[in-house]
Amino acid sequence: METNNLIKVCGSITKKESLIPLSHNILKNTCVAEANRPYAGYYGAVSDQPKPNSLFLFTSHYYSLEEILRFAQNIDSCYMEKVNVAAAYLDFIHHKYSAIRVKYFPDYEHIHLLQSCCIKEGVEFAKKVRISDFAMVRVNKCFVLEEVEKEIFIDQKEHNKGYITIPKQISEQEFSEILVHIRNNADCKLFDAAMGAMIINSRAKDIIRIYAENINVQLLRCIKERFEHAILSR
Repeated sequence: METNNLIKVCGSITKKESLIPLSHNILKNTCVAEANRPYAGYYGAVSDQPKPNSLFLFTSHYYSLEEILRFAQNIDSCYMEKVNVAAAYLDFIHHKYSAIRVKYFPDYEHIHLLQSCCIKEGVEFAKKVRISDFAMVRVNKCFVLEEVEKEIFIDQKEHNKGYITIPKQISEQEFSEILVHIRNNADCKLFDAAMGAMIINSRAKDIIRIYAENINVQLLRCIKERFEHAILSR
């Protein structure tokens, strides 16, 4: 049941992803990769990871989130009513690519069908991509969140995910240093984290996405306090 604290926003998440190319059940002269360790910073037993995990359908040029949502809305089949789509930009250091990010696709056997449906909507896929082990991936997506405390949110569409705001934008280096410090010195239990941003009430908010099984407001509050203290102490 919806509450007054439920908000629907768009934003982005940026994180280092481990990627593997897929070679079966995809269209000829196209490239698809899968994030094979989606929550690498979380060392618990992740029991409910979707199979396949996040898929990246590489495109010949960048499609905006609006364009990708339109593609998805116009496709009546291809399992599109169940999946989550987003716009993605992948930086492999020496090569940079655009992609359609697809989550919760039910199986590997029908990826080529999804690609065919996208092509009918005008999507142009990349014919050749050089995939190395890791990429910095920025995903532009939509969120459905419940604000459980001031500037602390729990995802209502994706299990075990929460979001906290931070006082200001920080670099990837600062983020990594603070994260290591929190994990080594705080009583916040194990979690995976990634940086991001959202537009909330017409204002840009810098956020941290948190993943942990059985996520709750106590954990999010703990992490938020540690991040805020570390950022403001710099």
